[in-house]
Amino acid sequence: MTAPPAPYDGGFCADLARGSRRPVVVLDLGGTWFRAGVLRADDTVAVFRRDPAVGARTRPGPVRALQDGIVDWLVGAVDAILREGATALAAGPGEPPGPPLCAVSLGAAMNGTTGEVRGSAPLFGSATTSWWPAAELAARRPGFRWSVVNDVSALAYALLTDPAVPAHGRAAALTVSTGIAYRTIETATGRIPLDARHGLQGEIGHLPSRLDWEGVPLSARCDCGAPDHVAAYSSGSGIVGLLRRLPGSAWGGPAEPGADDRGLTDAFGARVADGHPGALRLLDAVTRPLAEVLTTQATLDPEVTPTVLTGGVVDGLGDPYLHSLLRNLARTGLYGITDRDPDHFAGRIVRGRPDGLGALRGAGVHARGLPNERVHTA
Repeated sequence: MTAPPAPYDGGFCADLARGSRRPVVVLDLGGTWFRAGVLRADDTVAVFRRDPAVGARTRPGPVRALQDGIVDWLVGAVDAILREGATALAAGPGEPPGPPLCAVSLGAAMNGTTGEVRGSAPLFGSATTSWWPAAELAARRPGFRWSVVNDVSALAYALLTDPAVPAHGRAAALTVSTGIAYRTIETATGRIPLDARHGLQGEIGHLPSRLDWEGVPLSARCDCGAPDHVAAYSSGSGIVGLLRRLPGSAWGGPAEPGADDRGLTDAFGARVADGHPGALRLLDAVTRPLAEVLTTQATLDPEVTPTVLTGGVVDGLGDPYLHSLLRNLARTGLYGITDRDPDHFAGRIVRGRPDGLGALRGAGVHARGLPNERVHTA
C-alpha cells in the first residue's frame, strides 16, 4: 500500500478556476456508475465511458481488492481517454503546456485535509478504511497531475461556475443518489469549511432518522450497516428497499413480486409523474427525513443559500421530488419565519442542472484552481 501524502494545506484559487480553460480528464466514481470524460476548454463535458461501479454490491470481497479494482479502472480510463480524446484535450487559447490534469470525484467520506478515505457505504458497505487513492494514482502514473475530491465537494465546486449561484456568500450542494451528502462552500473563495481534526463536513445521510408509513414506524438498515439513518429511507437504495417491502397496491406498483430494482424505480417514477395518490404519499414519506435535516440546517446556518439539489433520485423524479421536499419543509417549518412567509424555502432549495454531469464538471473546476506542482486532495 502506498504511504499517505503529507497533509495538504490548501491552495485552491476560485479566480484561477473560473479563468482557466485548460482541458481536464474527469472521472466520477459513484455508487452505481463509474464515468470518465473530459471537461473541455469551452466548459462542456464530453463523457467517453460509463461502467457499472466497482463496489461491494457487484464485487463482494475484501475492501483492499475493491480499492485495487477502482485504481485499475481509473488508470485504464485515463489511458483510454488520452488515446481516443485528443481533440477534446486540446488546450484552450493562452493555456500553458503541462502534464495532463486528471481529476477524480469519489463517492466516499474523505478527510479533505489529507485525502484519506474513511469509508463509503455505496462502495465498501459497512467497512471503514484508511486509504489514500491520490498517492496510489500518482505512483501508478507519475507523469500526470492528479486531484481527488469527495463527490459532493465536487458538486460544490461546480457551483462556482454556475451563473445561477451568487458569486458572494455561501451556497450548498446536496446530492440524493445511491447515498446522501451535503456540502457548503464560500462562493467568492471556493473554501469548503471542514472539521479541523477530521476534515469532514455534511455527511447527513448518516444522521439518525425515522419513517412512518400509514401511521406505523418502519425500521430500515443503512448501507453503512447502521439502522435508521436518513439514507436508509431517503437515498436511492433506501427507496428501493421500501418499494420491495410495501405492497404494490400501496403505491401503484407491480402486483406480482419479482421486479428488479430498475423496474421498481421506473414504475415508482411513472406513478409519481401520473400523480398516483399512494405514490405521492410514499414520496412525501421518503423526503420527510431529509426535510427535517434541512430545516435544522436552515435554523442554525441561515446564510447558506441556495442549496442546490442533484443526484439520480432528484433527476429521476424531477419536479415532483422538489415539490414534495418543499411540502415537508413547510410542514416542519421554521419558528417565527414560515408562519409569516410560507414560501420561504422556495427560492432557497432549488434543483441543479439535470444533466448529471455536476460531479465531473466540479472535479475539473477544482483541478483548474490548484497550483501545478503536486498531488492534491480535497
